[in-house]
Amino acid sequence: MKISELSDHSCQLGEGPLWDSEEGALYWVDSLWPALYRHDYASSKVRCWQLPGASVGSLALRRQGGLILAMDQGIFAFDPRNGDVEPIAQPLSETPWLRFNDGKVDPFGHFVTGAMNIDYREMRNCAMYRVSPDLQVSEILDGFHCFNGPCFSANGERLYVTGRAQGVIEVFDYGHEQKPRGGRVLLQGCNPDGATVDAEDYLWSAQWDDACIIRISPDGEIDRRIEFPGQIVSSVMFGGPQLDLIYVTTTAAEVCGVAPTAARPGRVLVVSGAGYRGRVEPRFHG
Repeated sequence: MKISELSDHSCQLGEGPLWDSEEGALYWVDSLWPALYRHDYASSKVRCWQLPGASVGSLALRRQGGLILAMDQGIFAFDPRNGDVEPIAQPLSETPWLRFNDGKVDPFGHFVTGAMNIDYREMRNCAMYRVSPDLQVSEILDGFHCFNGPCFSANGERLYVTGRAQGVIEVFDYGHEQKPRGGRVLLQGCNPDGATVDAEDYLWSAQWDDACIIRISPDGEIDRRIEFPGQIVSSVMFGGPQLDLIYVTTTAAEVCGVAPTAARPGRVLVVSGAGYRGRVEPRFHG
């Protein structure tokens, strides 16, 4: 197994790694600049777009082309050909103390995302939202302080998420109703942030101030831990032509009172030779 850096680009708060299997490219964001990055696998060239506003939480690929972004208090369409950003909806317009954070596309083509408190010390209630293909936005779960780590089993029957209780990863029934129900604890006593699910339906969770990522069985057992000494790891995603590379975003800034001690923080790290594969991320149908 080898751990390397994807590029020299350093993020204040790297987030949202997303592999585009059609383009052979990795997208990710710097939540606090805010900026969007794209790394082309074949050429190793990196493109960067500075985004409007104060923050970007997450992104997803669109079936029709381009991206959807959860930024500040709204949902936006992004065209990488010209950098245009177009508003879709502003679900948090009446709560300026909140902003959008993590997000993913479910196996049915909906984009799910959720809110967090801009002031990390605040504990005001936040919600999870579903953006349907017709661009309608619905609140589907509340009780969060910082929505994070949404991802799904391959058949869509399970939703994994964190941010409603400190140090806890929850699992919900989801399915064709596309609404979380029957929530229960999958794992507690951890430091979960962004997450993904591999080809065997095991959950991978970035452990924010534990400097590692962990692999968790559907029964809640940890069976692998990969360390990144001195790094603050924020999210994780499989990619590469064979979907056998693990991309890990990190942060260079002090966030929530935690700062990295590694010599080169904020880079996207690449784990090769770990022996696992991911799966193709679904695209938003809108």
